[in-house]
Amino acid sequence: MTGTPKKERNDKRSLFGDILESMVKAFRWIVLVVLAAILCSGIKSVQTGEVAIILRFGKLLGETRTEQVHEPGLLFAFPYIIDEVITVPTGKVFELTVDTHNSQDYMSTDIRQNGYIITGDQNIALVGASVKYTITDPVAYALSTADVITTLHGLVSGALAVGGVDISIDDLLTTEKDAYAKSVMEEAQKRIDALELGVTISSLELKTVSPPLEVNPIFQAVNSASVQAQTLVAEARQYYEVKIPTAQANAQALVSAAQADYASQVAAANDTLSEFRGLLEEYNTNPDVVMTRVYSQKLTQILSSIGTIHLLEPGESVPNVFVP
Repeated sequence: MTGTPKKERNDKRSLFGDILESMVKAFRWIVLVVLAAILCSGIKSVQTGEVAIILRFGKLLGETRTEQVHEPGLLFAFPYIIDEVITVPTGKVFELTVDTHNSQDYMSTDIRQNGYIITGDQNIALVGASVKYTITDPVAYALSTADVITTLHGLVSGALAVGGVDISIDDLLTTEKDAYAKSVMEEAQKRIDALELGVTISSLELKTVSPPLEVNPIFQAVNSASVQAQTLVAEARQYYEVKIPTAQANAQALVSAAQADYASQVAAANDTLSEFRGLLEEYNTNPDVVMTRVYSQKLTQILSSIGTIHLLEPGESVPNVFVP
């Protein structure tokens, strides 16, 4: 009876030893795999459209931008516990929507739940924007802040609010919308550069520019009337630009024709006067000859203007014009 328990204890010890030995072997393999993973963790493949920077014990590696920024390709660094490789997508255009000033519903009595800007004439406007940007300084982008997107969102939101104080609600809703978007983009970029985020805004498009829903129908009616007034003014200006030049051209033509006729009449009168004065001077010298010559000339002119000439026979008082 005593031999059986002893044998069972030996079997248990043997089983425990086998399990322990298997665990030790497995632990060794796990350690080897972890060590291999750590050793290979410094090998990175930088894809097209990306660059990489290396932080060695948390400090940027490299003295110049060329040394600090690694282009696409295979990158060899020390294991992760020594080097940290950060990839930055520089070949991509990112888009960010900023709707912090764009309430989607009617205004609440709790102003903290409303999103809007206050314009220069102390009106309320709802504004939403879409921002497109690229990463132009990967080092600054990687090291500036842990959440660049949130920071960028806040900077653009602030620029939207600041830009509203220099514009009236009417101009914002009509003619100065593009100018407002440009000023917001410039203000946001100025703030980005001050924080050295390494980001450049390529475009800023206003997706929403409208008054609050409570007064939107009134603004739409006013805007429609304003557009109609501008259309009528444009049509009147177009009519003016067509009619006035035509009238001026006609007036100029009439004046030119009158001036030409005046010059012609004066020239003809001067010619006649000169002829008369010459004839008078000649008449004063030899009146009989002049009278005979003038008489002959005038008679010749009169006869040349008559189509048919009939000579009267002696004693005939009426010419027989009907006799062939």
